[in-house]
Amino acid sequence: MDRNSMKAGFIYIGTIIGAGFASGKEISYFFGVYGTKGIYGVLITAILFSIIPMIILYRIKQDKVKSYDDLLQKILGRGFGNIVDKILSLYLFISYSIMISGGATIIKERLHINFIYGIIIMSFLTLVVFLFSMKGLSYANSILIPILIVGIVVIGFLIINNNGLNFSNNDGINITKNGNWITSAILYVSYNSLSSIVILVTIESLLKTKKQIIKVGIFGGSILGLMALFILIPILIKYNDILGAEVPMLIIASNISSLFLYIYAFIILSAMFTTAIGSGFSLITRINKETNINKNILAFILPLLSFPLSYIGFSKLISTLYPLFGYLGLFIILFIVIENLCYLCGLKVFYKNYK
Repeated sequence: MDRNSMKAGFIYIGTIIGAGFASGKEISYFFGVYGTKGIYGVLITAILFSIIPMIILYRIKQDKVKSYDDLLQKILGRGFGNIVDKILSLYLFISYSIMISGGATIIKERLHINFIYGIIIMSFLTLVVFLFSMKGLSYANSILIPILIVGIVVIGFLIINNNGLNFSNNDGINITKNGNWITSAILYVSYNSLSSIVILVTIESLLKTKKQIIKVGIFGGSILGLMALFILIPILIKYNDILGAEVPMLIIASNISSLFLYIYAFIILSAMFTTAIGSGFSLITRINKETNINKNILAFILPLLSFPLSYIGFSKLISTLYPLFGYLGLFIILFIVIENLCYLCGLKVFYKNYK
């Protein structure tokens, strides 16, 4: 696999792996509740996470899209595309603020550092990445994502090795408010689609050929599926112990040793950081295109503006704001897939007239 494809793949993965993924909360909610059937849901998710970036990146190349507002206007039309563009910019700002707040919470709980100082530390580290632009984003993800992969797989393997495949939640339930394990997988992918759409436009410059686009899709989807699987299986094994827990994987890691508790805390912190820099960098790039304000100036402004929102607290932000954008993500990703299928099938006249 060539270097640029791997860089792009790491950035894509880093944007998807936020606090909910690494903590095990999302995996438990969307898949663990169905018991072993959730494993099939993870496999569907891995496939979708592979196909969607291929479709979007191919369209970006075809239409020579330079920013995510251009992509939205081409797919959704100018009027509605502009509205979604503004909502997406708000989402990126909120996503950045939530990850800063979440990182500060981990720093406070594990290192006993004041919450405000935790916000300052996280904000400063993102600032350093932003100042190095795409190189900084690529470098940070190229270091942290392999650590995340190894950490999640090792801890998952140790739990399996110590307990065997004795699932405390084997049968699970058939129906939840997410539907069944199939619809739950689709909802989960759509839940993460907003940030992935934005970052794919950002990383397009790293890719020159269709072959590279295919590599990014297969690499990203496979790694995300692998990590989800090594989070889900320990959750199914320890399901009765982590039921209702805010951070299931921290409880699971603590069953190995106190050292692994801190190792996994670092994994979650890294996941929050990669999502923060992905969201923040995309927002800075978008504002720079629209206003021509220097990116370095925006890199300083963004952490300052996000401070009040970050201070509200991680749990409150997650429970209040994220579900709203999940439904928007479902609509956009369905529209993109349908529109691109029509586009690839030669039904371009309909969409041209529609817009």
